[in-house]
Amino acid sequence: MANKITAIKVKVNNGVATAKMAFSHPMLTYNQAKSKTGKADDANFITHITGKIGSETVLDISTSQFFSKNPIFKFQFKCDTFKLGTALTGRQRDTIEQELKKKLGRQPTYVERNEAINSLYPNKGDFLTIVATDRKGNTYKESVELVSRKKKK
Repeated sequence: MANKITAIKVKVNNGVATAKMAFSHPMLTYNQAKSKTGKADDANFITHITGKIGSETVLDISTSQFFSKNPIFKFQFKCDTFKLGTALTGRQRDTIEQELKKKLGRQPTYVERNEAINSLYPNKGDFLTIVATDRKGNTYKESVELVSRKKKK
């Protein structure tokens, strides 16, 4: 399993966004590295996490070796100054694809499908970009669009 950010989910409620991140990382401490390889210097863990929307920083933390393996991290920030996009459901995406298929007479390509979605729903939201750095200097980056969620009735 590669070290990476495996998921970011953001829910917005009353101007406050709650972001959840999941990492795939062994978070090898100095003691674990010494017992596995004989060298404490082989330790590798996430040391810094930054979250930005455009040029504005909404999260900036230094971490240590004491997070668990494959950590899940949650934080909140005010998002009333950021633009929220419209969440498309699977049904809306399927309808767009069916209409394109009829129009083109064939299955639309990924690019054609995305262009159609962007033209029908042009109001993209701002993107939350998470950047994590580990002790070995590796950088992991992932982005997710801020979208409004429809409340379930």
